Amino acid sequence: MKVTSKICMTKDVGTNGNLFGGNMLAWMDEAAAIFAQQITGRSVVSVRFAEILFKKPVRQDDVIEFYCEKIKQGHTSVTFDIFAVVKNEEVFRTECTFVAVDNNGRKTPIEWPEENQNQ
Repeated sequence: MKVTSKICMTKDVGTNGNLFGGNMLAWMDEAAAIFAQQITGRSVVSVRFAEILFKKPVRQDDVIEFYCEKIKQGHTSVTFDIFAVVKNEEVFRTECTFVAVDNNGRKTPIEWPEENQNQ
């Protein structure tokens, strides 16, 4: 499922003209949080990102599209893959886990919406 897009601008690249990895990580964290909130209906915090693979460089003016898939529903957490695509080529991938939290920041159970069951 597509979550969001970003454009790689002049301010986002280093001296070699490639996107700074830290910018990609920040965008990935934001896209993953949006997705986790949408499918759980809860406030969430990131707790884990697996091995992060930068597969191809991203250049200035590239449009980066973020997708999420392979959802694993937990009692208080959700785990899924997030990946980025530029010009129909995957440039980045990792698995992440988010935990639902209450207003005090404490872990809380997720009541999975019926339409998200068995995704």
